[in-house]
Amino acid sequence: MKNLFITGGTGFVGKAVLARLLDSSEFDRIYLLVRPGRETSADARLHDLVGRIFPKSRVAEVLTKVQAVAGDLTESGLGLSAADRRELVANIHQILHVGASTDFGSPIEESRKYNVTGTYRVLELAMECKRAGVFSRFDYVSTAFVAGLGDGEVLETDLVRGQRFANPYEQSKCEAETLVRDYMKNLDIVVHRPSIIVGDSISGFTPHFKVLYWPLRVMSKNLIPFVACNLAARLDVVPVDFVANGIIAIMLSDDAVGKTFHLTSGKGGEVNIRTLLQDATRYASIKPKPTIPMWVFNTLRHTPLRRLFSDEFWQAVLIAEPYMAYLRGHSPRFNAKFSHEFLAARGIHPPKWDSYKKEVLSFCRLSHWGRRMPMAEYIYYLPAVKDNGPNGLPVQA
Repeated sequence: MKNLFITGGTGFVGKAVLARLLDSSEFDRIYLLVRPGRETSADARLHDLVGRIFPKSRVAEVLTKVQAVAGDLTESGLGLSAADRRELVANIHQILHVGASTDFGSPIEESRKYNVTGTYRVLELAMECKRAGVFSRFDYVSTAFVAGLGDGEVLETDLVRGQRFANPYEQSKCEAETLVRDYMKNLDIVVHRPSIIVGDSISGFTPHFKVLYWPLRVMSKNLIPFVACNLAARLDVVPVDFVANGIIAIMLSDDAVGKTFHLTSGKGGEVNIRTLLQDATRYASIKPKPTIPMWVFNTLRHTPLRRLFSDEFWQAVLIAEPYMAYLRGHSPRFNAKFSHEFLAARGIHPPKWDSYKKEVLSFCRLSHWGRRMPMAEYIYYLPAVKDNGPNGLPVQA
């Protein structure tokens, strides 16, 4: 028997990973940390989740492989019951910790509650499991943006380098990864660092429209008369299927232990904002807007000319603040040479933006920015298991 415990399995990346693992034979049982709702049990939420990512005809079969564990990253001891904790400690061999708060605008204290303290609680569970004798390794999903602000290249081995951060999310994830590294002397640990994650490269599907999507969505609503940005700024963007396939390949590789991986497009594979805006106009039916340099906009907002713009416009600007650094081009570039070679040996490659931009941006229009999905959600997970490799695991097309 080989059993896995996953946190964050109900999120964007977590669901993509879970769908693939439940269709593989690598784990006999998957325990999934699920926060109960006010009137919904953890089991009911799991049943709903499986019903979203698999067709009805397969729900009963899939539920025999996965078990909900009621809990919460923000609660002491993960909010686990004594019985559930005993079962996990006695049975789990590996932990995949994906759970986090990805709200870029949250205060640092709120981000730390999920991302730092929550990670500490999962690490303590891992230590307890190790003392029980069956536990083998801990896989932690961080972010490439622990690198914060600055020029130059960032290697997988880089972490604390005196950097400033664009938002509390970046800072809290850097603090959490620092904590994880402290545990490497006691646990076999692997760190996964995705960059900006967008929809599936085959279908374009995404269940939410954050980060890269947010400014495009504001443009689609015609709330802003212009776009303030650095047109030459580069964005490191990767589709969710590459990230999910990469995480799985790495977490199943014994020689990954003790290493950090950049699940990024990497230096030379980024898309610049000028190209992104042109592509959004073409595929997402967004009306083109004039662009102005960020320094001009920052000057304008502190002069009486700001009265020329509506309160709704300034509210949108306020919400956009956590993303402004990316529009200015203040993020470093991610050296992913080691990670890409490691994944290439396993048949996984980061696709180029031009090969999937139409699918990702067209999905914004076809789904009315998530308000009306063109098809049942489970259909969007089918391409992930269409072309299977050894052991039934998906291979990047």
